[in-house]
Amino acid sequence: MYYKHQSLELVLCDQEDGTEYIREEVNPDDEIIVHWRHSVERTIWEEKLKIEKDGTFTLTETRFQSFGAGVPNEKGGKVSIKDGYVVMEDLNETKPAYYWIHSQLAELTVYKNGKELLLPDDIPHHHKVEMIIEKG
Repeated sequence: MYYKHQSLELVLCDQEDGTEYIREEVNPDDEIIVHWRHSVERTIWEEKLKIEKDGTFTLTETRFQSFGAGVPNEKGGKVSIKDGYVVMEDLNETKPAYYWIHSQLAELTVYKNGKELLLPDDIPHHHKVEMIIEKG
């Protein structure tokens, strides 16, 4: 039996009016990192997501430099300290989409496999953003 490879596209768009900011072909197991500076502590946060063939994300790791507002206090996986970061690994949380309110001041940047995909000024300040995977 022959199975056609189904293409996947990462789409970042405005939650309210649907404006597309990014549309990028991706593959299962590609890594997406969402990197930002916390609004209160002004320290770096990162979340690592793996793209799944079913069009979902798996949150695999969260890392941050200080405990404070917004830090999850109960997560699965293991917790360690590496290079000045609290690292929560092996989270394996399935997410159908990833949402945030974009802040240029937070220097939010999205990376795909280690390369910049979205820079802070690519999206207007305080816009609600949705990151999804569409099957082609």
